[in-house]
Amino acid sequence: PLFRPTQTIATADHNVPTRHQDRPIAEPLSRYQVDTLTQNCAEFGVNLYGLGHRYQGIVHVIGPELGITQPGMTIVCGDSHTST
Repeated sequence: PLFRPTQTIATADHNVPTRHQDRPIAEPLSRYQVDTLTQNCAEFGVNLYGLGHRYQGIVHVIGPELGITQPGMTIVCGDSHTST
């Protein structure tokens, strides 16, 4: 099981289209990555800001915008820009 699932979030960001997100992702590897992220979040109870979600976006942008990341917090993220 996932440790602290209520403190874990996910978003599909850099490998998703900026337009026509209602259509399947054309690039096979990107589609596979987003599909796998979606399945893993469902399986492990992770809050996902996926395609079509009103807050879906680049993680180092939506984190501060939504108040998920704040000054003084220690966080772990797969995005290299999150510390900014």
